[in-house]
Amino acid sequence: MPRRRQVELVLLGIVVFLPVLVRDLALLDRLGGYFLLAIFAMSVDLIWGYGGMFTFGHAAFFGGGGYVVAILTTRAGWLLPLPLVVAVAAAIMGSCLLAWTLSHLVLSGKLALRGVEFAVVTLAVAVMAERIATAGGSVTGGQNGILTDARLGIPGVISLHRGTGFYVLAAVVAIISYLLLRRYVQSRRGLVLKGVRSNEHRVSLLGYEVARIKREAFVISAGVAALAGSIYYIQFGIIAPRSVGVAASTLVLLWVVLGGRGTLIGPAIGAIVLPHLTNSLSSGSLLNTWLVIVGVILVLLIILLPSGIFGFLAGDE
Repeated sequence: MPRRRQVELVLLGIVVFLPVLVRDLALLDRLGGYFLLAIFAMSVDLIWGYGGMFTFGHAAFFGGGGYVVAILTTRAGWLLPLPLVVAVAAAIMGSCLLAWTLSHLVLSGKLALRGVEFAVVTLAVAVMAERIATAGGSVTGGQNGILTDARLGIPGVISLHRGTGFYVLAAVVAIISYLLLRRYVQSRRGLVLKGVRSNEHRVSLLGYEVARIKREAFVISAGVAALAGSIYYIQFGIIAPRSVGVAASTLVLLWVVLGGRGTLIGPAIGAIVLPHLTNSLSSGSLLNTWLVIVGVILVLLIILLPSGIFGFLAGDE
């Protein structure tokens, strides 16, 4: 059995049996949140790990999805507030539209941006998104953000907002997202995307439209990030400007590096392990030293495993 399949089966078994072993509903809430962060990390891995497009602004889509849902479900006027399902769909479509517009501006034509230039533009997007959220007044809530009162689930039938219900919802969304992304990177388009990462000029000479492949991956990545962000901030209960800014965009890069670029599984695990580690240490007796401990662990992992924890899966298709 291929190594990737073995890892997938082990992780799936852990996800399935955790609700049976864990009776702490607060812990299940946190784990559900980590699953959504894992989707965010996988969306970044799609364009960076597989497509070679280094981004500093992907939180604009993750947090942007949360902002759109919060605005559409809490503000009143005209057709607002909208049902939660409609708001989530609008958030995904809005993020895809933004990514499509941005990708046509910076990834098309002879002046298409690559490498550091592309990273700087995405950094500017994150900065602008945070400034807009801060200056949005009554629409975005300004510096205080928006408190959301929407609840996941079917009113009067089933609640998926807390505990086991939320854990199951987040796990199912994460598994489906992983399978769809895996299917994409194993498809012909995904193979071309990996070729673009390795040698963009050679792929172009073979007759492929490089710009279109990169735009497509960027839009898919934005939509996946928006889906995860919209559910995450509904359950979290508040969305603030920092959720779309540079700090959040940089943190997800750390998860991808820690888990292993170009594996999908690695970034997902990194998005679960590192937040859980920081939350556990910062809330215990190590309140004043947890940052040092986390820093030492990260340095050791980077030295001992430069390709990431699951870096051995890179290229194992």
